[in-house]
Amino acid sequence: MKKIGLFLLLIGLMTACKDSIEEQAQVHFQLASQAYAKGAYDVARSEVDSIRLLYPRAIQTRKEALQLRLEIDLAEGQQAVEEADKVIQKKTDLVDRLKGKMILEPQHGTVGNYVSPAQTVDKIGHNMLRAHVTEQGLLTLTSIYVGKMGHRSVRVTSADGKSIQTTSSTAHFMSESHGKELEENVFSNDHETGVCAFISEHAGQEIKVTFIAPDQSKTIVLSSEDVNAIVAIYDLYSQMTVLNDARVKYADACQKVKFIHQKMEGQATAEED
Repeated sequence: MKKIGLFLLLIGLMTACKDSIEEQAQVHFQLASQAYAKGAYDVARSEVDSIRLLYPRAIQTRKEALQLRLEIDLAEGQQAVEEADKVIQKKTDLVDRLKGKMILEPQHGTVGNYVSPAQTVDKIGHNMLRAHVTEQGLLTLTSIYVGKMGHRSVRVTSADGKSIQTTSSTAHFMSESHGKELEENVFSNDHETGVCAFISEHAGQEIKVTFIAPDQSKTIVLSSEDVNAIVAIYDLYSQMTVLNDARVKYADACQKVKFIHQKMEGQATAEED
């Protein structure tokens, strides 16, 4: 009889302990549920993680927390879809308006380049910097020097003494326009080093451009027309970048929502079985 009594006592203690663990875990679960209802998803997720880490034996609460975690992830994914969609709609209209102010120059039958009307091919014929952005949103800067000096990079300096310089161009070629021999360097991606952004930031000042060759250099004042053209192209590029990023986020968020739905369906099927 004593053994039976001791056995029953142990069972009682284990049951009480289990109930106590579940009750403690439920505190975190309730906090998670409240945070989820308020849209505080980070707080809700933290409380759910606390249940997983602190109460591995709270089986029932852990099941409820797992379901809540999926609901949190789904809500976040749906929110990301909505936010990205709003950006896409807003930026698409803006990008279309900005493109409407540009000229789309064909490029060897592949992709076109958006350029300012002030910097179309027929207007190239002086020392200048020319900017364009492709239909895919790639920004490119070209330095154009009338004559031949062998320059491979350029430095841009604002009136307040700040400056920025490109890396050495790997795309160097000679061309001709209006009977003039032109030396051109193309700077794109990392080679552009933020020159267009710098010009946009200092557009209200006099901006000088120094063409740098191994043994000489030549400095000019960038015309206001060229400054404005670069600023306009950089604005288009910036908005296209935001739009493209939003499209990527939208696609990623849609994929995440789809995955979570599949996971929830799989979990529901497993419970039925």
